[in-house]
Amino acid sequence: MTIRGKLLLLALVGCNAAGAATTVRLPTWACNGNNDRIFRNGLQAGDYVRPRPSHGNGGAVPGPQLRTLSIAGLGNGTQKIHLYIPPNYDPAYATPLVVTLHGTAGSLANADLYAQDVRNTWQSVAATRGFIVAAPVANGVSGSWKDGFSAPPNDYTFLAAVMADLRAAYNIDDSRTQLWGFSAGGHVAHDLLVNGAVPALDDNHISAYSVSAGRLFALACLGDTEEQCQGRLDTQGRKLPFDLHLGTADPMYGPPYNAVQDPPRFETAGWVMDDTLNYYVFGGGHTYEAGHFVDIWNFFCRFAVSP
Repeated sequence: MTIRGKLLLLALVGCNAAGAATTVRLPTWACNGNNDRIFRNGLQAGDYVRPRPSHGNGGAVPGPQLRTLSIAGLGNGTQKIHLYIPPNYDPAYATPLVVTLHGTAGSLANADLYAQDVRNTWQSVAATRGFIVAAPVANGVSGSWKDGFSAPPNDYTFLAAVMADLRAAYNIDDSRTQLWGFSAGGHVAHDLLVNGAVPALDDNHISAYSVSAGRLFALACLGDTEEQCQGRLDTQGRKLPFDLHLGTADPMYGPPYNAVQDPPRFETAGWVMDDTLNYYVFGGGHTYEAGHFVDIWNFFCRFAVSP
């Protein structure tokens, strides 16, 4: 195991010893287009979970938007976040957020296009289901993510800044923030949730997460033995609801990457199939499509996180 891996595992065990957030299962109204705001505000019986508004305001609405940050020493010094704000967004009400991480693009210029494609594909679901989509642009020279193995500032620095910026600009429901990643973005999503590298995107703050064409051993368990990787899952204080979408023709599916072996690892650690674990196999390759995002949102919308 690497030094970074040992430190993260020790930190994880310490965090779990102190307790973790709780998964709340939501009623069906939470999955509709306006989140039944009257119901959520306690005017009807059965409102057993309330939103946790960030009280942000001032961000541009509605539709596709672009926000920029300036973190010196990262990428070209300017970082981009492609957003979609649904037509029913009202800053008076807390709105769910899905943070999306694109795959390796080959260059910084292509990373911008990849992030836009992710945003645009998620947009078709967000427009009718009423959630915000955020697609940060990776800052690595290969158009991928500068993860926690890179000296800061890296993309974990950036993602922490993304969350702070969005919570200030929009009224985000902190009980219903979700994370999705594709390929290299999926590897990062696993690392963020298994190892807790970015507090705003750890298992105490994310209600559920999803990976398309990603795997544990690419980053979250990099350098681990099978037993060490299993130990990371076994010691999670909260069995954070997790979805995996994987194509049978995807190189990630079988040898040498074997992402197909990840769901049993989660089950061994206490996740429950068709409850806290959703595993969707499709007859395709290394890709994603809008139909997958409908399925993923239908999983996401069932859960909230309570501190």
